[in-house]
Amino acid sequence: MAQRKKAGCQYIDSPEITLSGIRKIVLLGDPGCTRFSDDSQKVLGRILGQEADLFFMLGDLAFSDSEHEFNELINFCDSRVRVPVFALRGNHDLSHYAKFFGRGSYALVLERAVCFFLDDATGHFLREDLDLLREDLEKYKEKDFFLFMHIPPPTHVGRGGLRKEDWEKLKAVLDPCRDRIRHIFCGHIHGFHEYEIDGYPVTITAGGGAAMIHELEPPARKLHHSVLLYLHPDGSSSAEIVSAGEVV
Repeated sequence: MAQRKKAGCQYIDSPEITLSGIRKIVLLGDPGCTRFSDDSQKVLGRILGQEADLFFMLGDLAFSDSEHEFNELINFCDSRVRVPVFALRGNHDLSHYAKFFGRGSYALVLERAVCFFLDDATGHFLREDLDLLREDLEKYKEKDFFLFMHIPPPTHVGRGGLRKEDWEKLKAVLDPCRDRIRHIFCGHIHGFHEYEIDGYPVTITAGGGAAMIHELEPPARKLHHSVLLYLHPDGSSSAEIVSAGEVV
């Protein structure tokens, strides 16, 4: 097992990692989906300048899935943060993600919650990944779960959500533990949107650097941003959207 870095982009070779003292997590999606341009770097640099215990990147780290792009993004992040950066695979990251970031699905086990990263970069779920989620829901019955995916559950605001049949496969795993699923966070559809599907709250946060190229139906917004997820000592949580400013 490789030794995990204390700061910067993390390579994951274990299905679960235990962390303590985590109170503030910065979420961002799609930093490199439309090339890691100067504008993308300005946005990501602003986001990484925030104080946090962890950063989560929710996929589409690259544009053309090249090793050069992954190296460029990792070097950019590692030179700007002093805390760990955890990632998800996106649909632009299919070939080389594992070389640079390791596993696609894994869990961060915190004191009162579990952050579960579920790989759906192909638009489908592997049985082994759903089995891992099911096992962790059973194993950590006393903890609430935050679920992180790249492609969001079905939504009307833009193209590119999961197909209904794939969402139903995930829902079959989640439903027995519905009261412990705190929130689902996703990327993929560039912008910001909050909605609910089958009783599950969902936030799309894909404003981490990529150009706002997708046509969105209201109330979704084209906005470069991050989401701050606060984990309070009493076990409650809250989130706020933070603009990354206009690209000029």
